[in-house]
Amino acid sequence: MRNARINKYQKQLTDMQLFGTAGIRGITNYDITPELALGIGLAYGSEFSGKFAVARDTRYGAEMIKNAVVSGLLSTGHKVHDLGVVPLPVFARYVSDFMDGGIMLTGSHTPPDIMGIVAVGAAGQDLNRAKSEKIEEIYQNRKFKYVKWDMIGDSIQMDAVEHYTEFIEHQARNVDGFRIALDLANGAGAGIIDRILENLGIEVKCINCTKKHIPNRPSEPRSTTLGKLNAISKNYDFGAGMDIDADRVLFTHGYTVSEDIIGAIFATRFARRMVTPINSSSLVDYIAANYGIEVYYCPIGPPEIAESILRYKANFGYEETGKYIFPPETLWGDSVLSIVKLLNIMDSEGKTIESLISEFPKYYQVKEKIKVPRYVKKKLIEYIEKQVKSKPPEGVIETLTVDGVKMIYKDAWLLIRASGTEDVIRVFSDAESEKKAKVLVKFGIKLLNDVARAHGLTI
Repeated sequence: MRNARINKYQKQLTDMQLFGTAGIRGITNYDITPELALGIGLAYGSEFSGKFAVARDTRYGAEMIKNAVVSGLLSTGHKVHDLGVVPLPVFARYVSDFMDGGIMLTGSHTPPDIMGIVAVGAAGQDLNRAKSEKIEEIYQNRKFKYVKWDMIGDSIQMDAVEHYTEFIEHQARNVDGFRIALDLANGAGAGIIDRILENLGIEVKCINCTKKHIPNRPSEPRSTTLGKLNAISKNYDFGAGMDIDADRVLFTHGYTVSEDIIGAIFATRFARRMVTPINSSSLVDYIAANYGIEVYYCPIGPPEIAESILRYKANFGYEETGKYIFPPETLWGDSVLSIVKLLNIMDSEGKTIESLISEFPKYYQVKEKIKVPRYVKKKLIEYIEKQVKSKPPEGVIETLTVDGVKMIYKDAWLLIRASGTEDVIRVFSDAESEKKAKVLVKFGIKLLNDVARAHGLTI
């Protein structure tokens, strides 16, 4: 049974495109193997030139996969800086300031048996679709550019934390004296992020603050996984819960604050032109209309957000998962910078997080995910799209297919899309009442199951 499972996943990776919405993801040592990692390192080094950085998270197998990637990069004759275990914001900042590219080995928000190979460009951002497809083409065709034996160097161990700390210090203004609670998910930021914030004069209460292969709570920061942080954060200026690689952050204050509300707080202070994926709340339309902000919607995923920011020259971007992007300083989600930006706002305006939240109307989102085999999920979305377009559900006034199937109602929306990082289909809704949001998600799940049965698909 075990070998059958391994063979099934390896066959899926061979038959399907490798790169999803955030690098290559799969089960560690099943489909994300040292052989695959070596090949991706070789393909990346064959396509790009210069100096590259590598880093990893705390998961079982991350060191093994990182070493394989390093071997591939060295085999193509490039200099490699090994940053060790650091959160993604530290890695990306280092790449952006000193390197020509890099690869981060992290499963991010996914379960502990999932590993990711995240390739980035010289600006620290996830590679766009065209560049990742080129790497995939080189990998599939084995067109590697090996160098002679006497051109192979050694990787160099580098400390990227000090440089990142200096960057954050330049971004922080009058944040000393604030009190925050952190939940670092026992990830790559544990022992780093808490120390950086404490050095700014912030009082930090840190939970899940030691590095572990398997975190004490699910890595994905959601209201359902941040119970302990919710409970203690009401006694602090706010709480901040992150995922394993710390690009995502959810804010709490006795409860989990909507990621879209935080996005609205940032947008109304920093944005003239902003980018956000199509699953963001209707609150985005509200701030666009009331604050004169130009909004550009894009498909879901870090590469799409970064590309759209550059294309539209946006000065803010965010994703509803808790990724906040502040160009030109960053083209990636940075949890620490987001904390500092929020504290800067609170200090300069003399407001609490509750008073900032109260500036905006409340929209309700319900988010569910249904496990679906990898080889089924995209086909199922295609069938749903055909059915919805041929026979729109009652009340649907428009259907968007930028990424998945988004059904627009008069005062709400429902989105059904295949995840690019997990073997799941996500069903999201957004409405002015929690009751309606729940009804829409229930309908979305029923629609998914009905279409699957109609086409003989097992989920």
